Amino acid sequence: MLHYTDEFICNENGIKCRVLDISKLDFSMAYVGRKKTETMIIKANGNEKIETVNSAGLTESTYITTAGDAIFANSEEDIYVPRDSSGKAWQFDLIESYGYEIVSNEFSHNGNKAVKVKSTKLAYLLPEIILMPTCIKDAWGQGSHQFLFEGATLKKDMENGRITGIEKGAFDETWEIIGNKEKKL
Repeated sequence: MLHYTDEFICNENGIKCRVLDISKLDFSMAYVGRKKTETMIIKANGNEKIETVNSAGLTESTYITTAGDAIFANSEEDIYVPRDSSGKAWQFDLIESYGYEIVSNEFSHNGNKAVKVKSTKLAYLLPEIILMPTCIKDAWGQGSHQFLFEGATLKKDMENGRITGIEKGAFDETWEIIGNKEKKL
């Protein structure tokens, strides 16, 4: 069961989302998983507007890039810029330090440099636990929220404990469950 605060935040589509109390999340029976697909990472030239949209066409987050930011593109629709807990965007030139292995040579993508990577990181997962419009307040730093909708998965980074969400379509297409928390990997 998820716990929410009394606060609501509207996303860019005007949908009122209840704020999730992440301090009360229980990952003790979570699954363990990882991204199973290769991802294209694009080096931002700067001022690209990255709008993360779910399969229903609803905006999860919006970000304007600065030069050197790492833009993750799983598909034409599944595009985002990962950021640390202070809101600082991951940098293209440091991609291996974030737990990714480069699996291609550098190539050009619409005037930007790009590479393909595969994740080496594991995460705790609570699949399809989101049942109503939900907001993870300040998920990507102060004032930068993540909005999740029915069927979304919650993810807890094993290294830093950070909690974010994965939209259902993106989870189904790009993630795999490899065990549960109690099972030795």
